[in-house]
Parts: sequence; C-alpha cells; structure tokens
Amino acid sequence: MKGLSWLFQLLTGIALVFFVVYHFVVTHIAGSLAYEEVLKRIVSLKIFYIVFLPIVAFHAFNGLKVISEEYGFKWSGVFYIAMIVAIAYGLYNLF
Repeated sequence: MKGLSWLFQLLTGIALVFFVVYHFVVTHIAGSLAYEEVLKRIVSLKIFYIVFLPIVAFHAFNGLKVISEEYGFKWSGVFYIAMIVAIAYGLYNLF
C-alpha cells in the first residue's frame, strides 16, 4: 500500500502544479477582484474546483500522514477521515 500512496502523492503533486498555475492565471492575473466578477468566476469554474478540491485535500492529508508515520504515529485512518470531512465541507461551501 505504501507504493500506491507514494504514486498518488506524486501524481497529485504534478497535477497541483498545473492546477495552481491555472488558478492564479484565471483569478489573479486575468480576472478582476470585483465581487460580482468573483461570483461569476466561481460559478463558471465550479467543475474546476470540484476536481481541484479532492486533489489538494488528498495531497495535503497524505503528506501529513506520511510525516506523522515517520515520527512513529500510526493514525492513518484519522487522516483519511479528516480528508473526507474537509472535502465534504469544501463541496458544501462550493454549492
């Protein structure tokens, strides 16, 4: 299972490079920060954020799990539960 976790960490890390660059270009460089424009952008990029959120959450919580395991803690289930809660909370706020 460690190999699969490592592979997903690698793939989500590579995907995050592209997602974050796209996010910054669309929201901070090409987009306006006016309230109405931000609301329109959130609605138009909803699919992007639905895909972006689980990738970020998995990468972050899996990284925390690996770090905690290196220090001797074996709480991997807690990190995955926290990841699911974070994704659910993010999707709830998105809709």
